[in-house]
Amino acid sequence: MKDVIKRFYDEVLNAGDLDVADEIVGPGFAPRGGEVAGPEALKQVARYLRSALPDLRFDIEDLIAEGDRVATRWTLRGTHEGDFFGFPPTGKPLEVRACVIFRMENGKVAEIWPVIDSNSLVAARR
Repeated sequence: MKDVIKRFYDEVLNAGDLDVADEIVGPGFAPRGGEVAGPEALKQVARYLRSALPDLRFDIEDLIAEGDRVATRWTLRGTHEGDFFGFPPTGKPLEVRACVIFRMENGKVAEIWPVIDSNSLVAARR
């Protein structure tokens, strides 16, 4: 399971290889109740993040798996060149930290629950 989550971050989000989403995301995956589900939902998220931070990089600090859950703690870094969750671009380096829990089903990501470090998000506005 950890290998799937590493691919989620390294290949899809960091490298922008959207085709990998078809291999690692289940059909019911829908972050934050979005209208789009499945691999296309992850592709949509990746496109959005990469438009906001073209040089984005997720660095995983912790990766823990037990049962059908995988937990990560990461730092996102990049240059803020586009809209980032309502924050207008600053052209400055941005750093956001979060913990995310994934639920796996049949070897694929089925659900995701992110908890963003609000202090790091506020700092991103500067």
